[in-house]
Amino acid sequence: MRSLLCLLAVRKDTAYALGNPYRVTPPRNPWYFGLSAFWFATSFKWFILFFLVPSLVEQIVPGGEKGTYWGMIVWIGATEAMVGPALMGWLSDRTTSRWGRRRPYLAVGAGMTAIAMLVMSEAGSVAAFAIGYLLVQISDDVGTGPYSSAIPELVPLEKRGRASGSMALLQLTGQLAAVGFGLALKSSPQWIFGSIALVNLACAAVSIHSIRKLESAAPEVQRPKIAPSFASLWSPLKDRDFRWAWGTRFLNALGFYIVLNYLVFYLSDVVKVFEVGPLKLGSSFEAAIVLASVLALSGAFAAVVGGKRADRIGRKRVVVIAGWTMFVPLIVFCFTSSYAVLFPLAVMFGVGYGSYLSADWALVSDVLPDPDNPARDMGVWQMGVAAPQLLSGLMGWVIDQINHQSAGQGYRVAFLFAGVATLLGSLLVTKIKGST
Repeated sequence: MRSLLCLLAVRKDTAYALGNPYRVTPPRNPWYFGLSAFWFATSFKWFILFFLVPSLVEQIVPGGEKGTYWGMIVWIGATEAMVGPALMGWLSDRTTSRWGRRRPYLAVGAGMTAIAMLVMSEAGSVAAFAIGYLLVQISDDVGTGPYSSAIPELVPLEKRGRASGSMALLQLTGQLAAVGFGLALKSSPQWIFGSIALVNLACAAVSIHSIRKLESAAPEVQRPKIAPSFASLWSPLKDRDFRWAWGTRFLNALGFYIVLNYLVFYLSDVVKVFEVGPLKLGSSFEAAIVLASVLALSGAFAAVVGGKRADRIGRKRVVVIAGWTMFVPLIVFCFTSSYAVLFPLAVMFGVGYGSYLSADWALVSDVLPDPDNPARDMGVWQMGVAAPQLLSGLMGWVIDQINHQSAGQGYRVAFLFAGVATLLGSLLVTKIKGST
């Protein structure tokens, strides 16, 4: 789950210093928000699916096996995503057409997303949900693999912290929009799937229009020779700093997706009563969506502050602080079954997660090993989000097995594991030498 949001143009001299072929003037706000629209849609899509689909799966599988079945669906999609982003980015770097290098992939990815939403809206079995989810994953990789190269291509070194912070802000804004749609359309899943399709198509059109203006300012490049070597897709991992950046993202994403994937089931099986003061919610889906809104709001605030701090005090320090800020609430999370207590924990976790996101893109942009293949390198980096979902998918089976022995304990073990993963991921960032 994956890609891009706020992009700033480079001065001509800075662009050439970074190996960027584009000669563009700094854009006004509507320009870079337009370029960022596709990432808003991607965030909107995944955030709502991670709450909606498990709640639908829960309705059609035996109660004691819902974690296993939902985990299997996630695992299938993540297996494809281990290759998809890097492959699409690699192809995009070598694409020359009248429509540019990136725009065709965004258009095809958005169209495929609409088809995948149609499949999901008609799904009535685990197999149908698995097929639909796999189609969503493939369509996402087609679009976001090439799209993710924008920050290293366009943003100068001294601006990357703010650009990454702005990207995180809009990512979290997409999540807030998902919360609103989820609550408004909670009784009509088909309408939710339809809304996801329309938002992706509309935002892709906006971003394609913005990218067209950018590519028109680029000097004409000759089509490079496309080597058939599949091994070249993995070459960025030979770079030491890139490996550490990849590992940092892998562990932080692992912690985040374990919580996200099984939050609905945890609320349903352990918390059960969803009351905070006068607020009373009727289902685990609603309860999860409301908690997610708290997380996204606090994260959006932290992203704005963290992006500026990343330029001032360095990306690595921001990531380390963020890791501790996520670790503490996850540990407390393991020992409570009160919905009211979960609210302040969600605020604290959101602050940590937003701070981490504010430095995430800036950090990897600093250490990309090959300026001639930015989309491929960023695609490999995106796999740092896909790979954890393989493990988080398997975690569903582990949760079910432990719950059979002791009701509810499987979730606590999983969330403890998630907390340790986020802390380790944030501490590993100190190994990176090529970024501040």
